[in-house]
Amino acid sequence: MSQRSIEVKVGILILVALGLLGGFMLVMGGLSFEPTYKVRVSFENPGGLQTGSPVRIAGKKIGVVDEIEFRGGQVDAATNQPLPPILVVAKIETRYQQAIFENSRWYVTSQGVLGEQFLAVDPGSHDRPVLQDGAEVDGVSPPRLDLLLAESYELLHAAYTGITKNEKKISETFDGLHNTLTGTGNFFKENSKKLDNIVTNVETLTVEANDTLKSARGRYVENPQINRIINNVETTTVTVNRHLGPMMTDGRAVIADTKKLTGELSRPEQLARIDKITKDASELTGRAKLATADAQSIIAHVKRGKGSVGALVMDEALYDDLQEMVRDLKHNPWKLFWRE
Repeated sequence: MSQRSIEVKVGILILVALGLLGGFMLVMGGLSFEPTYKVRVSFENPGGLQTGSPVRIAGKKIGVVDEIEFRGGQVDAATNQPLPPILVVAKIETRYQQAIFENSRWYVTSQGVLGEQFLAVDPGSHDRPVLQDGAEVDGVSPPRLDLLLAESYELLHAAYTGITKNEKKISETFDGLHNTLTGTGNFFKENSKKLDNIVTNVETLTVEANDTLKSARGRYVENPQINRIINNVETTTVTVNRHLGPMMTDGRAVIADTKKLTGELSRPEQLARIDKITKDASELTGRAKLATADAQSIIAHVKRGKGSVGALVMDEALYDDLQEMVRDLKHNPWKLFWRE
């Protein structure tokens, strides 16, 4: 009985130890019996993310990475574009589903510099719908430290190679820079007085320029006459703006009447009438020219003393006799009625 009791106690101790070990593993592994849903996250390179890595929001664990699938070379049938090579399937506890929205951001980060990498979630904005079960989103790939180190090494190696190959040129460049600085210092040292005079002249010019600006401001800006001119211009502008509308209206009316008059004059019967008037005017002009020519001919005939009128006008003796007869009749009007 004593041997059997010891075996039973040992068995019970082993079972208790196994239970404690299993509970410890469950606690440390974060095993949860909460209902879950899945979110599919696409990555170009998820870094060191592993299956079983935690999924966290603001440091709070809300799920685990259930699966990491490689799908390099596959093409999206809808867009005919290559798919991101890595698909991470995250298993999220359903109780946190109402806190993750469609515009959420998924990225890989780590706890500290060398800590465990995990999948972090930025929940997104509350004005967007909740992210549903089985949804696929694009993840933000972590920075490639290996590429950064490789590129930094290549950059340093290239710099070292360039310096080694051009050591002589670099030395000459620094020598030239030294000579330039030395010559500049000597120049300033030898011409210090001239430079002081230049600075003094510049200060004087600055003072004079300020005085000139003040004078110009007082004459052209703060001058009451300028203000009156500006006020007059403003008054004129207001007056023009006030009368511009009626003037434009009258101008449009005149243009409309002109268009109507032009339209009336361009009618065929009006054009025929105008043509007839033009022809009549031309005939009258021709007749007037003939009459003018006849009058000029008669005047020339009279000036030559031809005909009765010419003889009467151009003969001075006859003109004198007529003048004598008129004078005699004025003194002796009875001669009109009585002949001696």
